[in-house]
Amino acid sequence: MINDPAQPAILTGMVLNGAHGIYDVHTDDGILRCTLRGKLKKAFAQAKSSKSIPAKGRSTPPRMIGSTAQRAEKIEKRDSSENPLPTRLSVGDYVKIRRLDDATGLIEEILPRQSELSRQDAGSNARKVIKQTLLANLDQVVMVFATAQPDPHFGLLDRYLAICESAQLSTLICINKADLPHDERVEDEAAIYSNIGYRIIWTSTQLNQGIDELRESLKNHTTLFTGPSGVGKSSLVNAIEPGMAIQTGLVSDSTGKGRHTTRGSQLYPLSGGGWLADSAGIRALAAWDIAPEELAACFVEFRPHLGKCFYSDCAHLDEEGCAIIKAVDEQLIDPRRHRSYVRIYEGEER
Repeated sequence: MINDPAQPAILTGMVLNGAHGIYDVHTDDGILRCTLRGKLKKAFAQAKSSKSIPAKGRSTPPRMIGSTAQRAEKIEKRDSSENPLPTRLSVGDYVKIRRLDDATGLIEEILPRQSELSRQDAGSNARKVIKQTLLANLDQVVMVFATAQPDPHFGLLDRYLAICESAQLSTLICINKADLPHDERVEDEAAIYSNIGYRIIWTSTQLNQGIDELRESLKNHTTLFTGPSGVGKSSLVNAIEPGMAIQTGLVSDSTGKGRHTTRGSQLYPLSGGGWLADSAGIRALAAWDIAPEELAACFVEFRPHLGKCFYSDCAHLDEEGCAIIKAVDEQLIDPRRHRSYVRIYEGEER
């Protein structure tokens, strides 16, 4: 069948940002300013008024290599029953759009998500739970901490790693400012994470240490690059992609809580392939809550021992017959990590 040249072209694209019903969508033909088709607006309005349960993270998506259309096609071919259609459009969503002219388009369809970083809306209550998706189709989080200035807070890192495990997102730990004098405890703590399977990259923009390795790790991924204020995220981003952090306001270390020039999320292209995500960053992760009964599975070294406790409802705090406690005693689980688990379980690590 020959396509009618009089009909507007249908393209696939990825949502880069959006506000007030207007979205910038990246396609292989360029970026188009798009709005939602009427039926999608209606469907979203109906979904918003109904009860929505926060979704669990789905299987980690494969590295998406190729054009925007090729990446979208891979998503479209996956089983949509496992990845239901979104009820709200978010940054990172793959969409089909009808091109209207050189600069604008109409979003006709949203493809199933492979992953998402989401949280319960602040205005939600027990009877009506509404999910807010911060980023869709995210496949990697880079957690940046410093060796010193400021000293690393490993209990906080444990919480954020648990959050990423809950969302089934691949996580890379970047320990920056490796050139600064630092306590040997930092090396010891890093070894704990390395021993349980997390990849660690030591970086220094002063020495150009680890920059090439970090840049290669971002290639062809959609990555949330985040960490506490003062750890040198801006310098790292500019070393990876010169000028990006300054031009975009991607990250900021100017205040204790960080500053963001965009109110919502935003994706920025990397020249070597892949995307960096700007969002509320570390504050977005801080708002995430994990159900207590699911927390233990978010500590990767706990998993081989789960289901072996004497009591089926064991919370793994200090109960008799707890397989996790036994593993700590046998030095199979680091005691410091278990203490982090207890603090998070009891709501202390925020």
